[in-house]
Amino acid sequence: MAIQFPDYIEKLKPYIAGKPIEETQREYGVKNVIKLASNENPLGPSPKAIAAIKASLKSLQLYPDASGFHLRSTLAQYEKVTFNEIVLGNGSNEVIELLIRTFCIPGDLMVTSDSVFAAYPISARIQGVDTIFTRMTQDYRFDLKAMLVQIKKNPRVKLVALPNPNNPTGTYVPDSELIPFLREVEKIRKGSVHVILDYAYWEYVTAKDMSNPIRFFKEFSNVSVLKTFSKIYGLGGLRVGYGVMRPELASYVQKVRMPFNVSSPGLVGAQAAMGDLAFVKKSIQVNRAGMKVMSQFYKKEGIPFLPSQGNFFLINTRQAFGMDGGDIFIEFLKKGLIFRPVTNYGMPEWLRVTVGTEAQNKIAMRAFQKLK
Repeated sequence: MAIQFPDYIEKLKPYIAGKPIEETQREYGVKNVIKLASNENPLGPSPKAIAAIKASLKSLQLYPDASGFHLRSTLAQYEKVTFNEIVLGNGSNEVIELLIRTFCIPGDLMVTSDSVFAAYPISARIQGVDTIFTRMTQDYRFDLKAMLVQIKKNPRVKLVALPNPNNPTGTYVPDSELIPFLREVEKIRKGSVHVILDYAYWEYVTAKDMSNPIRFFKEFSNVSVLKTFSKIYGLGGLRVGYGVMRPELASYVQKVRMPFNVSSPGLVGAQAAMGDLAFVKKSIQVNRAGMKVMSQFYKKEGIPFLPSQGNFFLINTRQAFGMDGGDIFIEFLKKGLIFRPVTNYGMPEWLRVTVGTEAQNKIAMRAFQKLK
């Protein structure tokens, strides 16, 4: 008898990761490859994190601290919350999965926007939870009014996913729109609809009308905040993220969480990275300088792009070069440049470009100029 799989697993479209450097080298025979595809820190990890990780390798025969005591204590102090309000994850992606598993059963619903970070609908689908997508506004921002309509009229909505700024668009929701939205959602069905505020790119934000999301966690009873060590801290390979949530909710999420979900190198590396303030400052400076240079370049060359609050830009290659992002992606792979097509987000005419070092940005700019 053939194995039968749930319909929601049969129809699941898996996450498409950025092209690895090694794979590009093998497929195209290029030695020198620059990856500007996955919004990674071009400076690499903090030297302090590397030292802490190396020291931890001597005791890899031991399981990691399942409670993540030291990292959670450091995070609680940093975020000005309590120890029991911190939940660690194998990347913030796992915290997304944990929240969905904790709140939802098959048939429940999550509301978000189209072109949202793909981990949300994928994680929901794995649990048999359908996602209601509202259309983005003309300037590619979340339409909170449309989301509110869907939340109110669908009693099985349990979660709202709101990455801010969003990936892959880089656009954001200002406080003036977010606060009224959160007030309204808190009133719906006695506050049983939970809002996930995902601020993975918070350290890169320059917008004056965006508050630290911990403010909203403290002001609203139905809000959790997600952050990650994969971006500004340069630890994407270690997979460490965390959520800040109410102690009662956190206690249930901890029940769902598998033990030892964060490795020993991950625990000590993340804690050391938090203490390297000079590295974080330098990473912010490099990104801001790169964002300025690249935005000026796109304007000069007539390449349409979306204003971004992250460490990347989304550029419209169809308008600029008469080619879809996926086609340009392939052309650049042959030259040892990895960017990120976003066809899987329903945006085939766009290409996502991570801001790198000054040298990497210059190479990227020259490559785009040769397409003109």
